[in-house]
Amino acid sequence: MATITIDGKKYDLESLSDAGRAQVSSLQVVEKELNHLNSKIAMTQTARNAYASSLSGQLPKKAAKNAKHTVTIDKVEYLLSAFSDSAKSLLATLKMTDQKLEQLQNELAMTQTARNAYARNLQEELN
Repeated sequence: MATITIDGKKYDLESLSDAGRAQVSSLQVVEKELNHLNSKIAMTQTARNAYASSLSGQLPKKAAKNAKHTVTIDKVEYLLSAFSDSAKSLLATLKMTDQKLEQLQNELAMTQTARNAYARNLQEELN
């Protein structure tokens, strides 16, 4: 007898309707996507940490109060014009990486919502 475990509870797959089996299939796809997204988030966070570490060694002196055209990093303001070209490049890459992390976290939240809906639908089918 083939079974599936959902949120810690085992169910008999043979007793499922076609719609129920479709929910199981969708649930398996979404679980795989959740694992994939979590891996991508970890990889992107690792890259972000490396960029931030490289940038930290190239930061200019702090900007004077009320200076214009500043960049704030870890609550410290720096004058943008004081950055080297290399530091500006790292800063742009860091910003892009932060945007990618936000996008991935949004995708993760959306995929988790879908997972919960599939599980709920399947549980209704089983009850």
